[in-house]
Amino acid sequence: MARSVLLRCTVVGLVVLSASACAPDAWQNTRATGFNAYLNTVETQCQPLWIGSMQLQQFDASDAGDQQSEFSSLLDMTSRLYYNRMTPADFREAVQSLVLTSSDSRTNQSIDCMIRQLPADRPRSPG
Repeated sequence: MARSVLLRCTVVGLVVLSASACAPDAWQNTRATGFNAYLNTVETQCQPLWIGSMQLQQFDASDAGDQQSEFSSLLDMTSRLYYNRMTPADFREAVQSLVLTSSDSRTNQSIDCMIRQLPADRPRSPG
């Protein structure tokens, strides 16, 4: 019984911690017009957009199918990249860790394209 309570508390703590570590607009990006424009550019310029086995026609959770957790992580990483909170090299490493390989050519091509689409004057926050 005590072990079960401890496990539940640990899981809740990890969820709260991970949500608080998210980039500023990872969950509510309606006012992040620059970031949204960047995602739209990625959608059009980086097709086919493959991240592991996830093919995204649109950079939207509805396109992720049963890979919602992976998509949420990707969205957070992409937001961190856009807002200068993650370097392109760190972004590459994080996405490769998400898909558990650094040698997937489709994923690496998509990462390269996403990095190329970054605006030169990236902001540091959504507002």
